[in-house]
Amino acid sequence: MKMPHNPNPFTPKQKRFLKILRRKLIEIRDPSKETEDQRDYEFYIQHTKKFGDIPKIRFKPNSLSLKQEIMIEAGYKPLVEKPGWKAARNGTASAWDKQWDNLIFRLVKSGRMIAVFNQMFTEDGQTISELITLVQQCIDPGKTEGRIAAREKRNRLEVKSYIDDLLEME
Repeated sequence: MKMPHNPNPFTPKQKRFLKILRRKLIEIRDPSKETEDQRDYEFYIQHTKKFGDIPKIRFKPNSLSLKQEIMIEAGYKPLVEKPGWKAARNGTASAWDKQWDNLIFRLVKSGRMIAVFNQMFTEDGQTISELITLVQQCIDPGKTEGRIAAREKRNRLEVKSYIDDLLEME
């Protein structure tokens, strides 16, 4: 089987950003951390002029410093050195917001496309169309095997074969 040229939709910079962000979110919500801190985060929906409604993330208590920490760990280097630590922190946080918005916009756009395809090709009684299940198999074959097998098993249980009917009559 020939693999597509680039199966990963992210640049190395974007992958680093997402990995660092994920690690930070896990660290913030870790119930077994040794020192209790006040850091937290929440997801919410915000309307933007450029992208429309998109999910955003808000860090507490100090969003700017945590965004700066993530960007520095991800290898972000400011284009122009800003005078003073506040200006530098604000510039880094702004770069974080831009990176997040661009990635989330792509995610929302893809989600809308999947939703439209699913609505167009879902048959009565289905919540996920066969087309979308096949797309999922193309993306990550291991994740759908159990669900597909369960569906096939359910279909076999619902529809009895002629032989099953004969066996029940005996």
